Amino acid sequence: MDSQSEIRNVWRIAWPVIITNVLNVLVGLVDLRMVGALGVTEIAAVGMGRQVMNLVFVIMIAISGGSSVVIARAHGAGDIKGISSTAAKSLVYMAFTAVVFVMPLGILTDRAFLVALGGAPEVVELGTSYLNVIFLGSLFTMFNFGVSGVLLGVGRTRVSLVLLLAVNALNIGLNYLFIFGAGPVPAMGIVGAAWGTFVSRGLGTLAGIWIVMSPRFGVTARLRDGFSIDTRLMGQIIRLGGPRSLQGIVRNFSRLLTIRVITLLAGATAMVSAYSVGMQVRMISTFVGLAFMQAAAVRVGFNMGAERPDEAERSGWIAAGLAAALMTVVAVVMAIIPEQIMGFFTNDESVIALGRSFFVVVALSEPIMAFALSIGGALRGGGDSISPFVYGSISDLLVVAAAGYLFAVTLGFGFAGIAAALALSALTRAIPTVLKYRQGKWRAIAI
Repeated sequence: MDSQSEIRNVWRIAWPVIITNVLNVLVGLVDLRMVGALGVTEIAAVGMGRQVMNLVFVIMIAISGGSSVVIARAHGAGDIKGISSTAAKSLVYMAFTAVVFVMPLGILTDRAFLVALGGAPEVVELGTSYLNVIFLGSLFTMFNFGVSGVLLGVGRTRVSLVLLLAVNALNIGLNYLFIFGAGPVPAMGIVGAAWGTFVSRGLGTLAGIWIVMSPRFGVTARLRDGFSIDTRLMGQIIRLGGPRSLQGIVRNFSRLLTIRVITLLAGATAMVSAYSVGMQVRMISTFVGLAFMQAAAVRVGFNMGAERPDEAERSGWIAAGLAAALMTVVAVVMAIIPEQIMGFFTNDESVIALGRSFFVVVALSEPIMAFALSIGGALRGGGDSISPFVYGSISDLLVVAAAGYLFAVTLGFGFAGIAAALALSALTRAIPTVLKYRQGKWRAIAI
């Protein structure tokens, strides 16, 4: 297969994932925009709440991410039965995990997390009420995520995009209705944003069940098959997806630590608001890298399943190059119009000024981060899930959190020091990840 054909294959998988990821972020941005009309305290509450939510929800990455690689290899080998069986089991495992672990863990610990982050009393109260509803609907959130992972494994990312378009459009409409109220529906404030997510994800779950059971989408899962325990599959999923899930825990823990560092500075509430908006917007560009990371994992896994290791390696480099090129465009936009971006969410001049420095500094590193994420995905598709976890964890903890404290507090750079640490972390992740991929030892790994 020539390079042009592989570029098309990577792009065919990546572009719907990019739009899917951006849509997920846009829902969060719209939430912040609506909540921003209520005040800076409400923005801080939702921002802190989302960091806690992300920390708890990373467990779904282990199951979904691992099953995507297993399904991709089965797809490359033409194993239709393996695709359907893995899909059914992974979705049932995700539902079980949501009900038994995520829901009670989130509801029981959300207030403690917000207090530990140093949130003001009013921020903690608002954030807790928001998170209680979010975790109550964790079954729907995880099932939606699981369906996307299954479709990713068979390369049907456009189907998951259409599903998410419908779910997110409903989410935004319900959020507005529940936040501000209309007719017989009372205004619920930030809790309304959580109920909008609950209802829309619940309806998305029903649609997702139909999609994975329908033969027209290349899966044909029988969910009743998922209730049998398959220790070999569970081992594969945990080994392939577990490190990525742990990476998510480390990354989100790093963000929680960063918020804690910010609360040590004068004017912390405005800074937390600026950081919340800044990180939410930055996730748009980050998700470009994550989309190509997923595309790289699927294409490398597919080619390894088809016993084409040279094609697999080329898939990784192509995905990384496309990611860096596209991220450069996004970064330029972030650097040129930071005030307009921040001004969309708030009219507080202090928050806008803080966001300006954040975007200008962080934008410089975005193409490098995209390249690193994509190569990390290629390593995972080849069976090496440990190396990206190690390099990413070092980058997130030792650079983002520790260097953020050094720059912001010790050296007195304030909020700009947080942005500088985020930019520096891209290099510390990219260099070892690329060197590891070039070694090629992942070619010999059997999953």
